[in-house]
Amino acid sequence: MFFAVVSLLALENNPAFSEVWTRLKKIFSRYGLELVERPHISWHVSPVYDMEKLEKNLQGLAQGRRQIRASISGLGVFTGKKPVFYLPVVRSPQVHEIHRTIWAEISPCALNQELYYSPEEWIPHITLNRKAFSCNVGEVFQELCSLDLRCEVWLDNFAVIYRDDAHDGVGTIFPFSKEKSV
Repeated sequence: MFFAVVSLLALENNPAFSEVWTRLKKIFSRYGLELVERPHISWHVSPVYDMEKLEKNLQGLAQGRRQIRASISGLGVFTGKKPVFYLPVVRSPQVHEIHRTIWAEISPCALNQELYYSPEEWIPHITLNRKAFSCNVGEVFQELCSLDLRCEVWLDNFAVIYRDDAHDGVGTIFPFSKEKSV
């Protein structure tokens, strides 16, 4: 089992992203692939958290925080035995600040945190697939590359998600203020 601190991306609150997600879903389905169930940006990942402390810290971090706009630009692939397609999120000063703040506040609540998410190594992204697939990755990549995937999303929450062998789930969600940053 593992847990992650993320910002969930509600398609209904992000119309341009919703349109991109719909186009991606059509392409993925042609190849028998599935998009992740809940699009999100991961800030911190660990197999074990002190949940009481974690939720208290996240509540404090979300309280009074304004929604921020993040830009998506392009397409990426994490290589390996199980390639993962992703949408890169531009590391703007606002996105960078949120990540550094979360890392500093959440790390003391975690045991064996995943260092790929540390400020020095983190690549902000939205994962598209998690399950291994047997189709030709090159064909999928070529078709995905023909799309204009640039859009913006509003980051308006922190959430704790979890995954085990049987299923994914969402724990507590901590919404930001309804006010938007410029």
